[in-house]
Amino acid sequence: MRRAAGFTLLELLIAIAIFALLGLGTYRMLDSVLRSDASTREHELQLRELVRAMAAFERDLSQAAPRPVRDPFGEPRPALLGEEGEAPALELSRLGWRNPLGRPRAGLQRVRWQLSGEQWQRHYWNVLDQAQDSQPQVQQALEGVTRLQLRYLDGDGAWHASWPPEGGGEKSLQALPQALELVLEHRRHGELRRLLRLPDVLPKSLTQAPVEDPGATEPADEAIQEPAP
Repeated sequence: MRRAAGFTLLELLIAIAIFALLGLGTYRMLDSVLRSDASTREHELQLRELVRAMAAFERDLSQAAPRPVRDPFGEPRPALLGEEGEAPALELSRLGWRNPLGRPRAGLQRVRWQLSGEQWQRHYWNVLDQAQDSQPQVQQALEGVTRLQLRYLDGDGAWHASWPPEGGGEKSLQALPQALELVLEHRRHGELRRLLRLPDVLPKSLTQAPVEDPGATEPADEAIQEPAP
């Protein structure tokens, strides 16, 4: 009798081992691709977060207005206030706060950028001259910031660690620096340095709330239109 052709047990074991190796190699390749895709997406999200934060910061600076305010205790605060120390902060009045609902408020906004832990935050108030119950709205602009440094350039070309410079008197309340240097150190992106120029001094008509004319048929144009935060 002729013996039926077939695979021996050893041949079957070898075939199974080859398929197992191929499957393991395919799984490792797929896992590597998925890990690389997840890392790329995470990096893209962090880069977008950085770009949004820097764009918001530059937008606030580009619309800085020489409009001093009063704190909750009635004390005057400069139009642009730069604080140094362990937690540097920048507080300023800015133009371009849109009012699509026509609420009775100014077209200017008071904002404050500060570092809290490793979070770069943007605070803004609904009023310019604050009362004791005025609380800011807080926006988380960027996470992972380990160091923040600000410097201010005056009209004579001298740099200052805080603003306004000492000895300026009442005029310093409305003074704006010529430029600002931002040094930001991020856990992922390393040290970032930006030199930003501030706008020239604007006329008082643009730094005050618009006055409605009862006889006007068209609304007055706003100085700068920007979306509300």
